[in-house]
Amino acid sequence: MNEFLNQIWRQSCRKEARKFQFAIRDPLASQAETLMRQLRVLAPSHWGNHWRLSSITSVEDFQKRVPITHYEDYRTAIAQIDQTGDNPLTAQRVEMLEPTTGTSSQPKWIPYTRALHREFQAALAVWVYDLFTQRPATMRGTAYWSVSPPLQDSSISESGIPKGFDDDAAYLGFFSRQVARRLLSVPSDVKQYTQPDDWRYATLWYLLQDSRLAFISVWSPTFLLELIAFGNGGSRERLARDIHDGICRLSGGQQIRLPRKHSVFSPRNRRQVAELLERPLNLQSLSPQIWPALSVISCWADSSSKRYITKLSEYFPHAEISPKGLLSTEACISIPLINESGAALALRSHFMEFMTHDSGEPFLAHQLEAGQRYQVVVTTGGGLYRYQTGDWIEVTGFLHACPLVRFLGRDATSDLVGEKLTDQFVQQVIEKLLTDIQPAEIFAMLVPDEKSKRYCLFLAVDREPLHDRQGNEPCDLANRLEQLLCENIYYHQARQLGQLDSATIIRERSEDCFLERYQQLSRRHGIREGDMKLVALETNPAKARDFLADD
Repeated sequence: MNEFLNQIWRQSCRKEARKFQFAIRDPLASQAETLMRQLRVLAPSHWGNHWRLSSITSVEDFQKRVPITHYEDYRTAIAQIDQTGDNPLTAQRVEMLEPTTGTSSQPKWIPYTRALHREFQAALAVWVYDLFTQRPATMRGTAYWSVSPPLQDSSISESGIPKGFDDDAAYLGFFSRQVARRLLSVPSDVKQYTQPDDWRYATLWYLLQDSRLAFISVWSPTFLLELIAFGNGGSRERLARDIHDGICRLSGGQQIRLPRKHSVFSPRNRRQVAELLERPLNLQSLSPQIWPALSVISCWADSSSKRYITKLSEYFPHAEISPKGLLSTEACISIPLINESGAALALRSHFMEFMTHDSGEPFLAHQLEAGQRYQVVVTTGGGLYRYQTGDWIEVTGFLHACPLVRFLGRDATSDLVGEKLTDQFVQQVIEKLLTDIQPAEIFAMLVPDEKSKRYCLFLAVDREPLHDRQGNEPCDLANRLEQLLCENIYYHQARQLGQLDSATIIRERSEDCFLERYQQLSRRHGIREGDMKLVALETNPAKARDFLADD
């Protein structure tokens, strides 16, 4: 039944996948067609009338009339949507407001319309079709699409608009979503358990019993690592008992009982899993026995997330780690494809432009060059006009004429005294620092300390003492960190002028302490578990203060 349903799902994606195959041969024509399609819902709006979009007939006209925008340009319009339901951005009704995080303490809300949802669906259909075609083993079992409890105080805006997706599967179209939810290892109902330990426990309780689990889709790799760590902790004995009994016992006397007829969670399989959990081995050692059918894990693998991929591979040695493309709350920029050097630009989803540090006018998709780095500017059917996302990509190659890209990081900036450190730059600093010492590290994040006027690197390494790459002399990490940060001319100048104190390093032997602290902090700031993004540089002042205060 699993393979039959997935075959139906794959077939439903075939039409869009074929259109994409034509699009990648002529990105210029495909992007022009995408823009004209978007203008049909943008032009009749209040903003569309302001720029006279209804008379636009070319990409050049659009670029001349519409300026580059940033999120601050939309706050008034989104407040109007939230309070009254009226949408000045497009001709369509806003169906949902989805939260995302920014560099300030103020939340960002992205309006989702029918057109924007279809743009996401088009890209996801190409991804699903490629995944099922290239890795048919993923069709033969169940799947886990990450589900996190919503952390907002209210799930409805003042005008009655829902706030936030329930789970990852909500990005799919109606038909695909119905098929996917019939194949879920963990039902979306777990989101009702808003206590973190209850939610993690229920999620693990379901996952551990599913021997047919073939595919996992999460955002951050730390999401899975934290689940495994939780299962290796004090809940291990309790999980073994509840799996054996077929009853999930939560706090406050709540219970989940398995359906009487459920072939995946059979009594025989439950007994086998319970026996495995009673052994002294940790879950990562047992994962091939618990999930023998697991074929692919899809997660972020670029920027700061790539430091966690090695550990994830150790936990799931029998599964392929497949990097996600650049999919943010605002837009789906690229589509992950198996066996390619990068993710393909989502040419049929949004109209995209690309800027370099020194470019005056933005480039179009067909003008990008291999090895070059660009910042993404996107126009969407949800009402973002030439929106500067802050995401930086690098072109890794081409699929026919379509650029393949990888995500580098965000153009998030920390600026205590004018040094203007960016997440991208700090990511490079951390990579160079860790190349020198080659530890089996996991957590590394630079945090600005406003009070002390300095930067603190929170670093988790697993051995002592630290040595240089030859393994002979101890390596002075703090001095090396300072040297690397001074490669930024403004940071160097601030140090010379005495505006900044020297950077310091706060170290732990295990990543669990810092990682758990950052996850708890993210939850306090309203970020759902599965949406947590690890960064090289914390640029949100409120989060930075809170993280330092916990030390």
